[in-house]
Amino acid sequence: MTGQDHVTETLRKEVATGVLGHAFLFSGPRGVGKTTTARIFAKALNCEKPEEGEPCNVCSSCVRANEGRAMDLIELDAATHTQVDKIREGIVEHARFAPVDGKRKIYVIDEAHMLSSSSWNALLKTLEEPPNYAFFIFATTEWHKVPTTIVSRCQRFDFIRIDDADLETRINYIAEKEGWKLDVEVVKLITSRADGCVRDAETLLGQLGALGENHITKDIAELVIPRSHIPDAAALVALWANRDYPASYAKVHELFDAGFSMESYVDDLLYIFRMLLAASASVEIKEKWEKGSEEERCLVSLIGRFEPPEIHDIALMLFDRRKDMKAGVGPLFAMELATTLVSHGLLKHSTKEALSKKDSGRHDDTKPPPPPGPPEIKPAPPAKDPPAAQETPIDPITKSNDDSSLKKQNDSVKTPPVIDLLEIQKHWRRIVDRVSEKNPSLRFILQITKPESIQGDMLLLCFQYPFHCDKIMKSSEIKMMIEHIIEDLVGTKILIDGMVKAKSEEKPVIKRDMVDNILEAFGGSVVESKEL
Repeated sequence: MTGQDHVTETLRKEVATGVLGHAFLFSGPRGVGKTTTARIFAKALNCEKPEEGEPCNVCSSCVRANEGRAMDLIELDAATHTQVDKIREGIVEHARFAPVDGKRKIYVIDEAHMLSSSSWNALLKTLEEPPNYAFFIFATTEWHKVPTTIVSRCQRFDFIRIDDADLETRINYIAEKEGWKLDVEVVKLITSRADGCVRDAETLLGQLGALGENHITKDIAELVIPRSHIPDAAALVALWANRDYPASYAKVHELFDAGFSMESYVDDLLYIFRMLLAASASVEIKEKWEKGSEEERCLVSLIGRFEPPEIHDIALMLFDRRKDMKAGVGPLFAMELATTLVSHGLLKHSTKEALSKKDSGRHDDTKPPPPPGPPEIKPAPPAKDPPAAQETPIDPITKSNDDSSLKKQNDSVKTPPVIDLLEIQKHWRRIVDRVSEKNPSLRFILQITKPESIQGDMLLLCFQYPFHCDKIMKSSEIKMMIEHIIEDLVGTKILIDGMVKAKSEEKPVIKRDMVDNILEAFGGSVVESKEL
């Protein structure tokens, strides 16, 4: 076992002293050795000559366990044995019989949190009064889903993620046994990808060994382990920290043109800010990163560039942008918005020091203007007789400005449309279908909504009810989604606006009786029948 000394030492001493419980709960993250520890512990419980609590691996019981022939070691996967009948047959009834080969019977139940309530109730009586030879080990990643009545009857051991140093030692140990020579960069690459999970590290190492190379370099490793995009994301974060909007905007487009997935790029950015938040709370992390992998070394220069409150704001903003991408907003546009917010310091807790440095850099050659003095007091002009009552004179300058603004307004109204309204109406059914695929609740609203007119690149939609108009027009996410779908179908970028149909536009309908209503709704005419 690697990196779980607090667990292995306790179990070893229990075996050595013979003071044993009958139920054990192993909980912790995936791939850190819960099931492996359970198997080694089961082997030690039946070992004929244990050495200070460790199995000897020589006796017949240990040999059978190593070869997978131990009849008294019963493993069950709770994910496929959730039914109460299988638990009764596989454990409760089976536990009544004495061991076949060894002196103890050990039941290892993996993914124990998947058992149903009825299954736990069936096990409860056996756990309360177990036979002397029966031992139960429950392994789970979610111990809080195990009933408290079960937890209280178990010895609980919490497994932790493996430290990087212990994980590197494990990787080098396996590589030496297999006859592989690994470069230091390869070991650090595997460790960073494993994220404290021994199973993931061993899987990656096995994939590298399958290449058939005795000396595995970083270039060879990148054939199996995809290259990290963290350095590229860190370069963008550095531009954000400098409040360099033009360079940040260009960097986003450069990555997009190179084929980067903006969704996964947001995940890389979130990872960076998560690490920077950890670095803001620990001084030792900087020294660790300076000696760490390439991903960690590229983050060293970013430490301290953002205060924790701003990191909080940026992370929440990136969460929102990722939701926007999944809702149908263009990934590039979402990243452009994120870049604009951070590089312009528009978030609530933006670092003021960085902003002041940027501003001072722009005005290095100019001195700040002197502070304004007291306002100059001018003598009042001599009083004149009040003029006779007359119409207010029109200032010719104001009049000319009003005329020009009115002319511009008229010109904007007469702006020719970028596409014919008939083209929009022809595609409207398809537009409604595409929008409904992303948001089914909008189908009814758009089916009774009509494209009214186009002025320039603005499409005016006529809604039947005000709350329909508010639902779409007041949600920037819904508006942008509809605009992108229209652009995809008609090939022209269109913006949308809305209006509600006026009551005066509705034609009054006079209903005489129920027959008239039915005829208008379904069509037809009244036919008089003649009696024969």
